[in-house]
Amino acid sequence: MKISRRKMIQATAAGVASAAALPLVKLPVAAPKPKFFTPAEFALVDEMSDMIIPTDQQSGGARAAGVAIYIDARLAEAFEKDQGQRWHAGIKAVEALSREMHGKTFMASTPEQRLALLTRIAAAESDPKSDAEKFFKEIKSGTIRAYYTSKIGIHDDQQYKGNVIQPGEYSGYDAT
Repeated sequence: MKISRRKMIQATAAGVASAAALPLVKLPVAAPKPKFFTPAEFALVDEMSDMIIPTDQQSGGARAAGVAIYIDARLAEAFEKDQGQRWHAGIKAVEALSREMHGKTFMASTPEQRLALLTRIAAAESDPKSDAEKFFKEIKSGTIRAYYTSKIGIHDDQQYKGNVIQPGEYSGYDAT
């Protein structure tokens, strides 16, 4: 069967138009499979990072920005294997402290118990002694780096407008 170019264009246009008329169906997005962390470790990193930078009126938090996904991917690609070992050891230290404080894992604890643990290890941020306190510095640093390189952190939280002229006073150096 021979079809003219005109008929093929009409058929293609009709197909595109009918596809455009169909309602969009949002398929559920499955949580990404961790590349570096175990699922339990990923859940802990996701929860702790979201506690460090929670959702507020201005922007989504660390979970919405995909911080745990970013950290997981960076650690999976890391050249320095001791970096990944520090994360695994830190997570184990947090789990041990959670069992000591509450008799259960971090994720099995109540939100109030999680906050108590995070508050405890964050209090020693300037002079960490325990492995869990040292891990807090690691996860806080990773969370901040990941968050402020995400679309949510840059555009929603920092309200970055791109490379545009900033009207008003400029407190830079006058090179003239």
